Amino acid sequence: MNTLHFKYAVEIEKTRSITQAAENLYMAQPNLSKAIKELESNLGITIFRRTSKGVIPTDQGLKFLEYAKQILIQIDNMEAIHSPDKPKNSRLRISVPRTGYISKAFSDYIASLNTPEDMEIFFCETNSLRTIENVRENGYDFGVIRYNTAHEKYFTDFLSEKNLDGKLLWEFQMLAVMSAEHPAANADMITYSDLSCNYTELGQGDDAVPYVSGAVEKLYAANRPADVPVRKVCMYDRGSALDFLLTVPQAFMLDSPMPASLCGKYGLVQRKCHFPDNSFKDMLIYTSGHKLSENELKLVNRLYEVRNESAFAEYK
Repeated sequence: MNTLHFKYAVEIEKTRSITQAAENLYMAQPNLSKAIKELESNLGITIFRRTSKGVIPTDQGLKFLEYAKQILIQIDNMEAIHSPDKPKNSRLRISVPRTGYISKAFSDYIASLNTPEDMEIFFCETNSLRTIENVRENGYDFGVIRYNTAHEKYFTDFLSEKNLDGKLLWEFQMLAVMSAEHPAANADMITYSDLSCNYTELGQGDDAVPYVSGAVEKLYAANRPADVPVRKVCMYDRGSALDFLLTVPQAFMLDSPMPASLCGKYGLVQRKCHFPDNSFKDMLIYTSGHKLSENELKLVNRLYEVRNESAFAEYK
């Protein structure tokens, strides 16, 4: 059995599309389809079925994929065992929220490295549930998840269920981030209710809470007038979001305090934004018993340093 086919199957599950999976794997779609059929024939099961929502695993396929992911992680770990002439700690996988201070800390960390010849680092910006999956199932070394403190019990229970440990990185209040040209940029006081009534909100459409459907949407809905139409644009790329704020000066987004250098680069300002449920946490997560490597510790320390730079700044 060709374990490379395991990688193909996992990529299809991730993308829900054979076409997209083939593109991500840099191979022709017919070749990928042929490989999956060969794998299914060898296993004697059907791994995927086509639906209106894309390609999804069958019940037997889900069981196979769970084993396949674990096998791929073990293979990856074996390949990472370095020979005496290979540099140590040249591989790192982290999964984090889309936010400025973490991106800056990561960039600073990379800049500080004595770059080994075979360095391979994965920096995945995504939502909290996907980060939990990445750390639990996909071989990521550690992650950072973000949640509102009103949902903390759901996340702590979910982490325990997944055999993951957590450590507080930052507890903070969201700020309103907007162009310096935004009409509310110099207002005496800003509330989320006022902003959401009058301006376009830039958000992330994939935030979710374990066990509770629609919890994030309900939280924000409870903090704005019920009779006002929602004006929201969802983006899944942090760089595009910053460009959007610069290009559309009447838009705003909520985010943790970000480094002043990043705001200056994009011509943005950060303002305190008042609403009752404005309490959030960023948590470091990792598999139970995991001990951070020397390079992982360097990155985590830089996260705390950049956090402090943003946390101790004064905001109007």
